[in-house]
Amino acid sequence: MMTLKNCYNGIGDYDTISSLFRGEEKIKKFLTLFLQDENYKKLEQALEADDVDTGFVSAHTLKGVCQNLALSPLYDADVEVTEALRAKNLSLAKEKFPKVKEEYEKAVERITQYVS
Repeated sequence: MMTLKNCYNGIGDYDTISSLFRGEEKIKKFLTLFLQDENYKKLEQALEADDVDTGFVSAHTLKGVCQNLALSPLYDADVEVTEALRAKNLSLAKEKFPKVKEEYEKAVERITQYVS
């Protein structure tokens, strides 16, 4: 069984999440909700459809979720996409998105192992 500390290794800041949320069960609950969050999927679809506005809202919301859960690598990657979309620079957002995808998939894999 994976520990919370092992789960956060490489996908986030364990010390930060531990200080933000008192108790591992609460963290586990929010990580489970993260797996159900649709903003990554909406961002991906918006970029495929060249929909800057929907992409921005989804990227910005995902950024906030990542910040709240101390998922630092995903947050850092998503900031770049969010800011590109804020500036209406779709080509830059698409250029930066693969890093978001990589970090998102890594986070989902680790969190899924942890919560199951």
